[in-house]
Order: sequence, then structure tokens, then C-alpha cells
Amino acid sequence: GISIALLKSLGYRVTASTRRKEGLEEYLKDLGADEVIGGLEAPKGPLGKQLWCGAIDAVGGDTLAAILTQTKYRCAVASTGVAGGGDLPTSVYPFILRGIRLLGVDSTLPWNCEGYEKDEASWNRYRDERLVLWDRLAASLPKEKLHKIVEATIKLQDVNSDVADRVIKGQVRGRYVIQI
Repeated sequence: GISIALLKSLGYRVTASTRRKEGLEEYLKDLGADEVIGGLEAPKGPLGKQLWCGAIDAVGGDTLAAILTQTKYRCAVASTGVAGGGDLPTSVYPFILRGIRLLGVDSTLPWNCEGYEKDEASWNRYRDERLVLWDRLAASLPKEKLHKIVEATIKLQDVNSDVADRVIKGQVRGRYVIQI
């Protein structure tokens, strides 16, 4: 939802894909989608028809694999989540024949993580980059759309298996905000 609202506010034409089109089409269009299509399916061969000049995928798994095979020559896909699984059942063909790029979007500050510099200056640089991005997001994301994306605000102590079950079963159309 955030990607839809953000990209639309920046002037892009947005196509949203969901396996729950019937129940979510109006909601996704209200967030800014120009078109809502069903779930993406991988083509029979290693490459599909070139449909996307860019994509943001929060699902992963088979959906991400399908997007990669349908991405246009020299374009990019950002991967932001694994709701559909962490496997990536695809081949190298989209990368070597079309030169597409898969960009991972992390959600951590790499302090004391193996492979990252451990000095304070490096950590401050990562933090400063994030602050610039948060400022840009705050300036570009319409606030009224952000409120539509929030399913509910719940207290940390109220997070339980019922909430988790609703998320897993696809009964949530937005995000929960956890109040700490």
C-alpha cells in the first residue's frame, strides 16, 4: 500500500497485483493504483513478456520470480519482503539476457553486524542516509493515504496469535501499528 501511494504521488502510473483482487481492488485504487490485476504467474519458459519498467515486491517467492521474468530490458525490481516465501524459483536469464537488477531493501541499521564496518563514523553514515530517506518519504507520501494503510493500532501486549492468524490468512488489508 505504501508503495502504491508513494509512487502515485511521485507521478508514476501504478499497477497493483493481488491474489485478492475482488476484495481489494477498490482499496488499492483509492491508494492510487491506476489498474489492479490478479496475482502474477511465472511464464512457461525462462523469460516472459516484458511488462514492467520497474517493480516493488513485498511478497517474494513465486511472485518475485514472475516479476523478474516480466521486467523490461535494463530495468530494476526492489524486493522488500517475504510474505510469499524466501525461495526464489527463477533462473539467471532475466539478469544476463535483459540486464535487470534485483535490489534488496533492508530494514536494519548494520551496527555490529558481520560484514559491516564497526566504527562509529560508518554507523553515523548509515543513519544519516536513512534520515534523508525518511525525510523524503515524509515529504512525498500523502498523509491521508498513510491513514488508509493502517488497519489498526494495537498495544504491544495485545499482539497475540489471533492477530498473527489474521495476517497469515490474508484477512488484513493494511498494516498494524504496534504501540509501545
